[in-house]
Amino acid sequence: MENKKKIILVAGGTGGHVFPALALAQFLEEKKASHYFLTDHRCKIIMDKYKVNYKLVCCSQIKKNIFLLPIVFSKILFGFIQSLFFFLNSKPKYVIGFGGYTCLPPLLAAKILKIPIFVHEQNAVMGQANRFFSRFSKKVFLGYKFTANSTKNSHFVGIPIRKEFLELKKKKLIDEDINVLVLGGSQGASMFFEFLPKVLSSIRKRDLKRLILIQQAKKDQIKILENIYSNYELKFTIKSFFDNISEIMNESDIIITRCGASTLAEIDFLKKPSILFPLPSAKDNHQLKNADAFAKSNKCLIIEENQISNKNTISIIRNSIFDCQNNKINCGSQNPLTVNKKIFNILNSEKQ
Repeated sequence: MENKKKIILVAGGTGGHVFPALALAQFLEEKKASHYFLTDHRCKIIMDKYKVNYKLVCCSQIKKNIFLLPIVFSKILFGFIQSLFFFLNSKPKYVIGFGGYTCLPPLLAAKILKIPIFVHEQNAVMGQANRFFSRFSKKVFLGYKFTANSTKNSHFVGIPIRKEFLELKKKKLIDEDINVLVLGGSQGASMFFEFLPKVLSSIRKRDLKRLILIQQAKKDQIKILENIYSNYELKFTIKSFFDNISEIMNESDIIITRCGASTLAEIDFLKKPSILFPLPSAKDNHQLKNADAFAKSNKCLIIEENQISNKNTISIIRNSIFDCQNNKINCGSQNPLTVNKKIFNILNSEKQ
């Protein structure tokens, strides 16, 4: 692969799409392979934090409301024109899309300009955008071996993991305290905001003293949770965003989270017990499929939201939290150190 030829990575929106793309970008940086990022305005803060070379492109999710369609299509058209001019100027060798509607304008432009396209599907069910572009792609990279709706040109590689995770020294001091991490994410914080206080209120005071709780919550929820938890005898930290999430995950004894592909890949790498709450509104129910695939090689408890009202659920979660230190995890579905190499080697072997 000629390093002077650019590889364009396209991802936007949720961490499940963006973080694997960032992980590959970090690997390409180490290999001194010229690359560039196309993303949307939602990811500007992330791009700036990671000091990535990027360009913002206009895009929009396709709405069901027909009155909004003119606005939607005008944004997609503008993003398509932006991408066309950018590609004509930069002359990339490949364009790799990581799913989501952010990919639509750039990958359409790449198709028109006959630039080879690759896509990476992180979830256990192939998303609509990747499904559409898979027919035009030279190869489809899969995060899970048995991905629903995958095509004949699919190739299992795994999910790229960010450099800060790979550089961690995985160690945990054995003590009586139990570090509980709750990752709400952009779409999951409200459910944990309502449910977690009920779990904590069911725990005896002497046991609460053993807990160290770190929770991600929305900004308008933080003060309310702080007031609630102040009545409990436990140590806690609540923030809307953690800069050092890799270190926090590494120090955790158990992680309570939604089932985004990137988060599960990081838990898999760190070999942590987890309690998983699939997002019921996820397209094609892909978060439940992610959790089911993850459970084949990881110690976890999967709870669907319709089970939360069950009387036994709180006691099951409580017992899982206090049993987590006895659950030694020695498994994992992939070697993350080889994922980027697999993708890079496939790109390197392709003839334009």
